[in-house]
Amino acid sequence: MPLVEPGELETFLILAEELHFGRTAERRQVTPQRVSQLIRALERRVGAALFERTSRRVVLTGLGKQLHAELYPHYQGIRDALDSATASARGVSGTLRVGYINALWGRLFVEAADILHTTQPGARIIVHELLAGDALRPLHNGDVDVMCASYPVEEPGVTTGPVLLQEEPLLVISADHPFAGRASISLEDLATVPLLSTPTMSATWRRARSPNTTPSGTPIPHGPAVTSVHQALSLISLGRGAFIFGDRAMSYHRHPGLATIPISDCPPPEWGLIHLAGAQTPLLDTFTQVVAALAHDQAQGHT
Repeated sequence: MPLVEPGELETFLILAEELHFGRTAERRQVTPQRVSQLIRALERRVGAALFERTSRRVVLTGLGKQLHAELYPHYQGIRDALDSATASARGVSGTLRVGYINALWGRLFVEAADILHTTQPGARIIVHELLAGDALRPLHNGDVDVMCASYPVEEPGVTTGPVLLQEEPLLVISADHPFAGRASISLEDLATVPLLSTPTMSATWRRARSPNTTPSGTPIPHGPAVTSVHQALSLISLGRGAFIFGDRAMSYHRHPGLATIPISDCPPPEWGLIHLAGAQTPLLDTFTQVVAALAHDQAQGHT
């Protein structure tokens, strides 16, 4: 195959991760049209389609999955080598306070801290556990420099990074509830289930994770207010309500009184890292790169 045009392979790998032309364009800092041009050029070189595109979704073809699986390790190896050289040249050092909300992110952050303590002796990473009900307060108060966040996050003065992790949406409900035996439900079924309230979270986030109506407009009842994951799970096990969680986060919370049911038409919960605007540092950049690599590796092992 002739040499590819600069950017084709990187664009392919990012689109394979995002499955969205707009987000890929943002990460590549080009237009969506340019993303389409680069992908079409690569497909012509390969001789077959790498993505299936419709007006509603983008998915990898079988050949696209094969190319991604074979290409990604080599690409990541090059990036890791460049990142390591860049970090060494910068002399990355200093202290970074990072906050996590659940055990999934706690593990990622601790692993990232261990890696940086080894590769960047001058760097000190302090990991803090946060309460979900505190929302972005620890960031605004200066308690942490960066934290994980469940998207969407739309708040002035806060910089949102790319999506690092997607989950399968699950309705977590009492094991005694009639839904517990079902293989899946739809968002319309939520009209019969009181969803726990999250008053400290933003209105945008609440609409995504605790909506007021079903897609057809039927009201969804709401149950007690919660300010932590453990409080939510305790109330759910007692039959006081339900909530939408992601499958990977729930894998860290086993409880005999809970049942989880996939929601067939719910957008996947998305996570990434956020920090205050203007707080970018070489250490924060390096930490973000390490966490992104760990999140990708974990996703590959999870699928």
